[in-house]
Amino acid sequence: MKKVLVIASGGGHTGHSIALAEHMIDLGIDVDFIIPEKDEWTRNSVKNYGKVISETPKFLDPSEPLYLGILRAPIAIIKSLIRVNKGYKIVVASGSNHSISSGIALWLKGSDIVVFESTERFLEPSRTIKTLGKISKLIAFQWEEQLKFNKKGKVVGPFLGKLKYEIKDEGYILVSAGSYGYKKLFDSLSKTNLENIVLQTGKVDPKPYMKAHPEWKVFQFDPELEKYIAKAKIVITHFGRTAIESSLKYKKPTILSPNIEWKWMQNETRLKESEIMAKKLNAYYLPPDKVNEESLINAVEKVKYLVPNSYNDGALELAKIVYSML
Repeated sequence: MKKVLVIASGGGHTGHSIALAEHMIDLGIDVDFIIPEKDEWTRNSVKNYGKVISETPKFLDPSEPLYLGILRAPIAIIKSLIRVNKGYKIVVASGSNHSISSGIALWLKGSDIVVFESTERFLEPSRTIKTLGKISKLIAFQWEEQLKFNKKGKVVGPFLGKLKYEIKDEGYILVSAGSYGYKKLFDSLSKTNLENIVLQTGKVDPKPYMKAHPEWKVFQFDPELEKYIAKAKIVITHFGRTAIESSLKYKKPTILSPNIEWKWMQNETRLKESEIMAKKLNAYYLPPDKVNEESLINAVEKVKYLVPNSYNDGALELAKIVYSML
């Protein structure tokens, strides 16, 4: 029996991991998962694709300073060593800090590590690539620009995954800024006269928007957000996995608005990378200093004329490579 362990590290990293798992399953590979501690969203997201064999610590949240991660890393590695089982020939790690401790623990237990870089990286590598790249058998990159991060990497393309839903246009605008949410964007949206809105708020309190707009569909989380993407007319989202799915996978006109309230985005490099991604997708770019009522209405009008770009599915390409390694 061919079996692979995937470290699904939450948020967009989980989305990429699922895209890969879908194709590996089609190739006859059984998939198990490691997820972050107490991450019920990821648990619910992966449960239809394989068994969760362990929960391991996420030693650094994107909103936290690096020194905290350095202090927590040794304990996270020890806990991972205790909680993960040996016996997997190949372990696939996603490009999150959470993957580092689990990846190191499994490497010490004899597994070959395959690591893939995040879609959002264009100018500098993630800490995961810097760390696990040194011990991995393969580094998979999603963009040509990422090749400069490590010479032993291979470009497979952006991770799309299989279409789960029929592509339709039911006329609504889907707004989602990932698990953290983007209050400034949501508040600006609330001031517009835009109608037929489906809003996922993430960790931002949804109640003010429910009260102000009872005609909108508003919710905090849905592991099947993809069903809303598939039927949207336009998607407004942040710098992450949803932009890939809406633009490249479901071919929806997409407005990319990087979430400056997220500490991870609060530097010039991240903002430049978000602008690069918008160009790669042929999405409409709405920078943080332009997030207001008027600019949103203008973006919704202009994005209608943008046709998303096309790429091969990198998740399928990596699944084939993993199959050949087993």
